[in-house]
Amino acid sequence: MQRSRIDDWRHSAREMAARGKSAAIQTSADLKGRLKGNFGTATTAVAESYNAALNWRNNSDLSAWLTDRLSKQRPTTASEAMDAEYLQTHIGGSWHRLYDGGHTLAGSWTAVREALPDLTSLELIGTWANEYWKDLVTTRGMPIITLDYASDVSEYFKHLDCVNAAQLIGGDLTGISIYCNWNDPKKLIASAAATECSGVAYASVIAPLVSLIGLGRAFFLLSQSEQGDLRDLIEPALKGLTRNGASILLVTVLPGGFLVHLSSGIVVSIAHGYAWDKGTENKETIVSVLKESLERLRNVLPQAQPVLVIKEETARGN
Repeated sequence: MQRSRIDDWRHSAREMAARGKSAAIQTSADLKGRLKGNFGTATTAVAESYNAALNWRNNSDLSAWLTDRLSKQRPTTASEAMDAEYLQTHIGGSWHRLYDGGHTLAGSWTAVREALPDLTSLELIGTWANEYWKDLVTTRGMPIITLDYASDVSEYFKHLDCVNAAQLIGGDLTGISIYCNWNDPKKLIASAAATECSGVAYASVIAPLVSLIGLGRAFFLLSQSEQGDLRDLIEPALKGLTRNGASILLVTVLPGGFLVHLSSGIVVSIAHGYAWDKGTENKETIVSVLKESLERLRNVLPQAQPVLVIKEETARGN
């Protein structure tokens, strides 16, 4: 008898422990999901606002700050080798990195290697990386491809051919936003549309390229869904475009530097999201009321039809 009670107590204790463990796991999962969702929303707002504020007119503000703190702009044998064509011909002026051939990845490596043939491989890599970084953090950044100086290229495409550290930070933020919203196609589409909007408006290439990953992921998730419909992505795409469009408009008309524009963009993003969600709720309420009204009308019409028929027959008999 005593042993039976002990066994029952042990069994109850094991059940309680199992239930407690299950509850703890579920609570942890819920908390993790909520924290990740909030973090994803915050990261998305910051990433979109950052890319909206990081336009080709005000990029110099942040790039100058990065240059002062992260780069020592002193001439060296390696830097002079990269600038050799410009020092001889002064081709391109402030845009010379696009034309002199010594500032692309391959061109800069070749220039440093030929100028310092006595360095070991590790020393050569370190020297080249340092010189490349010194130019990458500046406003002009480094070119993707070398342009032909004889060709008449607009300033927009010159900016499109340049990549700097500030733009790379924007790409990293976009990547984090995609990771946080990896399983939500609507949020991915909204963020991708917003990033593409600022990329087209301000000739930025890194963040829009990264956002294509989110776009592809969203279409993949939709294709895997049994009830997936491409029309479901129209609304989040419009949400992203209007959200970033509002930020770009504010950045264009609001005086101030990068931090002011970034802060304003975050506020606009949060306010737009609130207004959009409230508008969606109101829209759903209106549609629901209209459906109920139509349903009542359908219920009334069948009762009215026999009355109309009787009246028509009476009129014919007279």
